[in-house]
Amino acid sequence: MALPSSGPLSLNDIRVELQQAQANSSLGTLSDLAGFAAPDAVSDFYGYSYANYNTFSIINTGYDESGDACADTGEDNLTLYFAGSGGTPACPTTSVILYTDTALTNVFDGLFQWWRSNQCNASHYIMEDGFIEGITAC
Repeated sequence: MALPSSGPLSLNDIRVELQQAQANSSLGTLSDLAGFAAPDAVSDFYGYSYANYNTFSIINTGYDESGDACADTGEDNLTLYFAGSGGTPACPTTSVILYTDTALTNVFDGLFQWWRSNQCNASHYIMEDGFIEGITAC
């Protein structure tokens, strides 16, 4: 749920949006977590929405072998999502589950194949339930 775009806005509203404990309720800490540059201001958070996912880009072609995936010279053209914070690009590790939507409800069917990610310079073996079983550096 996004913060309001006008009207009253408290540090507690911001803390709840960022899913932080009471101990992490200073404006500086919250601004840093949201990625805002100094000087810190409550007004920076008007309309802000915290993302509970990270993005992961791959080439939309699966392969039976990791070497074949690594040899693919195409560009990343499919964005997937996994549990994280801030909606930023990141490289997932093994045992992470990938999704096709930001709500993290629709798993990516990896077809038990290797998928190249230029973003991570690696191929990822992804199961039919979106589970990353293995990673090979390219």
